[in-house]
Amino acid sequence: MNSWEKKTGRCNAFFAEKTGISLKQIKYLLLANIGYALAVNLFYVDNNIAAGGLAGIGTILNSFTGISVGLAVFSLNLPICIWGLTIKGKRYIILSVITIGVFSLLVDALSFLPCLSDDKIVAVVCGGLIYGTSSYFSVRAQISTGGTDLLAKLLITKFKAVSVGQMLLILDGSIVVMAMIAYRNIESGIYAILAIAVAAVVTDRLNNGFNRATMFYIFYNRNLDKLVHSILHEMGRGATMIKGEGVFAHQERNILLVAVRAHEAPRLKDIVHKYDPSAFVVLSSVTEVIGEGFEGLNLTTTIHDDQQCEE
Repeated sequence: MNSWEKKTGRCNAFFAEKTGISLKQIKYLLLANIGYALAVNLFYVDNNIAAGGLAGIGTILNSFTGISVGLAVFSLNLPICIWGLTIKGKRYIILSVITIGVFSLLVDALSFLPCLSDDKIVAVVCGGLIYGTSSYFSVRAQISTGGTDLLAKLLITKFKAVSVGQMLLILDGSIVVMAMIAYRNIESGIYAILAIAVAAVVTDRLNNGFNRATMFYIFYNRNLDKLVHSILHEMGRGATMIKGEGVFAHQERNILLVAVRAHEAPRLKDIVHKYDPSAFVVLSSVTEVIGEGFEGLNLTTTIHDDQQCEE
C-alpha cells in the first residue's frame, strides 16, 4: 500500500468515526440521487409517469398544482421522518433527512433539463434503467433515502410478517392507483407499473451481479495447514471443516467449506492448485451470504430492539 492509499484510508476512517458514515457511502448516495433526479426530469415528469415512491406523488402534484417535485417530496417526507425518530433513532433519521434534502434539491436544480422523449415506452425503459441503477447505488450506500423506502422500513417494524419488498409493492401500488385516478386514464397506471418493473429488474440484476458468492467444497488430500493459512491470511476468508465418508471406499474424508465473493473464486482456485493439485473441488453459486465478511441487514430492528439487547 503506497503513501497515498494510506493517507486516503486514514481520512476515510477519521470521517467515518466523526460522522458515522464513510466517504464511499456518500459517493453512492450522490450517484443514487443524481440518477433519481435525471430519471424524473428527463423521462417521467413531462410524460406523467408516476413511477412509484413519493417522487410519483410529487409528479402528480406537479401536474395539477405546479408545485416543484423536489419541494413536494421533501414536504411529504417530513411526517414520515418525525414518525421514524421514535422507531429508528435520531442518527438514522438525520441521515435520511439529509439524503432527502439532497434529492429534493437535485430534482429541482435539474428541472430545467428537457424531456428527452415523448414516447412513453422509451421513457419507461430509459427512465427505468437510470432509476434501477440509482436504486442499486442506494442499496450499496446502506442509508435510507427516505420516501416509501423509509416508510416501508418503518411499517415492517409493526408488521414483521411482511417483507420490505411486499410492503414497497403495496405502497407503490397505491401510488399507481392514485395516478390512474388523478390522470383519469388507465394508461398512466400501466406505464407507471412498467417503469417500476424495469427499475426493479435492473436493481436486482445489478445487486445479484455484484453481490454473488461462490461456495467451495474442497476435498483435500495434503498440505491442509498451508491451504488454510493462505485462505485465512492471504484472502482474509474463514473456512469450516466438515467430516464425511466416501460411499465407495468407506474412507473418512474431510471437506473444507469456504464461501468467497465471485471475483475471489479464481484466486482460491489458484491457492488450491498450488498446495493440493490432486484435490477434488466442487463449486456452487450462492445467491446470498449473511455474516462476518459479507453484507447482511436486519431491516426489522428498531432502537428499542437494540436497547433490549444491551440490557
